This record gives sequence, C-alpha cells and structure tokens, in this order.
Amino acid sequence: MKTLKYILILLLALGTFHSCLVDDETKYDMNDSGFNLVTFERITANLTGLANGDEYTFKVKVKIVGPTISDLSSDITATFSADASSTATDGTHYRIDNPTVVLSASNNYLGLLEITLVTAGNNPPPEGTPEFDAYVSPSLVLNIVATGDPTVVGSGKSGVLALNFTPPNPYAGDYIAHIIYRHPAVGTYPDNINVEEDNAKTLAAVTGRKCETGFAVWFDTDLCWITVNVDNSIRFDVGDTWPYDVKLGDPFDATKISHFDPATGIIYLYYHYEGDGGYRIFWETFTPVP
Repeated sequence: MKTLKYILILLLALGTFHSCLVDDETKYDMNDSGFNLVTFERITANLTGLANGDEYTFKVKVKIVGPTISDLSSDITATFSADASSTATDGTHYRIDNPTVVLSASNNYLGLLEITLVTAGNNPPPEGTPEFDAYVSPSLVLNIVATGDPTVVGSGKSGVLALNFTPPNPYAGDYIAHIIYRHPAVGTYPDNINVEEDNAKTLAAVTGRKCETGFAVWFDTDLCWITVNVDNSIRFDVGDTWPYDVKLGDPFDATKISHFDPATGIIYLYYHYEGDGGYRIFWETFTPVP
C-alpha cells in the first residue's frame, strides 16, 4: 500500500514537472516569434514652460524593445503624429521638430523625438479664479508608425504629453527683507526686539502666485512659501523642518495684517509662533530691489 502511494506521488510530480516545461517552452516560442516594438521610454510625461512668450524644446526618448532585437541590423524609421484625441493644437501649443526618427543599431536603437512647447498666447488663467479651477492643460497624444524591418512595429500605445504652461510670477525676484524679531527673553512687548536687520532674499517662483524663500532669520537652513492671493492677502507656509506652528499676524496688534501693496511692490509679512516663555513675533517687510 505504501509502495502504491509513493508511485502515485512520483507520477503526479513528473506530470507537474512536464507541465512546467511545456509552459516555459511555449512561452519562449511565443516571445521568440513576437514583434519588436518601437515605444516611448515613458508613456506619459509633462512638458512645462513659463508662459512668457518663449519656446522650450524637449527631447522625448524612444527605443526599440522585443525578443529579437539582438538580430536586428538595419535602421528603423519611426514616424510620430498627433492622434485625433489630442486637445493641443499643432503650431499653437507645440511643434514636432523631427516627426521622423531613425533608430540604428550603432546607437542601440535609441532615439530622441524633439517637441517644442510654444508659450506665446498660452497664458493659463490666474490662480484663485474660477477659470483656474476649471482649467485643464492641453495634451498631445502621439502615435507611432515603424518601417524598415517587418519584425518591428509601433507599440500600439500612444504617448500622452501634458503641455503645462506656467503663468509668469510677478512677485518673484530679489528683495531686501527688513525683519524685526521680538523674543520674550529680552523684555515685554513691544520693546522686546531681539533682532532688527536687513537681509537680501530672493523669492523664487513656484507657481504664478507662490514663491519660495528662506524663513525668518534662519533663512540659510529653513524654507517658507509666500503666496499672494487675488485680493493681495498673503498665505504663508513654513517647511516641515521648522518644529513650531507658525501663524500669520501679531497676537498683540490686530492691525498688523500681511498683504502685498501693488502700488509699491512691497510685501508686508507679519507672523508668530509660541515657544517657552511666550510668543516669538516677526515683522518682515520685503522691498523689491530695482
């Protein structure tokens, strides 16, 4: 009885082993006789440029992949064209500078498709408006046709490029930041000024209204972000490296309201946080450098 049991187990094991071999051989045969494909290195990508009238050229990587790529020797010509589902318009939003790309064995069948982003007349709506909330960047959907070898075809997967036009940020630039920093360890408000100094700071554009710069008197090590809202009020965010909860305003003076003055270009920033012994209060005035 035990002998019969072992024979059955052996037969089952051999059957399973044979099944695995058949599956592997079948899989190998199917791959070995399959097509090589011209494809994008990334099926989706973002092309981003500041909408200031300039043009920006991007290089999109394309390549050949497949089971018999090592057997290829002839050049492959890949032609790229916009699919009808594209919402971007040729000549208005973009140009395809080299719609035909030659992929050669000498370059490992790698190539670059050049797309130029045209920003003139393509300003997106300003942030904080209903139009901005509803705005969707135009997209370019690209198809591929390959010629030169019957074993090489287009992948059949379109490349989708989002054309992101970033609005110019009028608040970005160089400033002199005059800061008054009050600390409870040096007296009582409003005479408890611990630091009063001028610092050269640069507001770097993040979006059309948001800028990044150094935080307070620790601007060499910590970052903050200043956003000028549509009504010229300020949103203020401090990086996660700063351990305290920073809030806008002066807790002892309600008239100190952070804002941007469009007549002078000056940003008035008032903020504070609570630490041991009381509030740390900051008045910081950003005056643009001519």
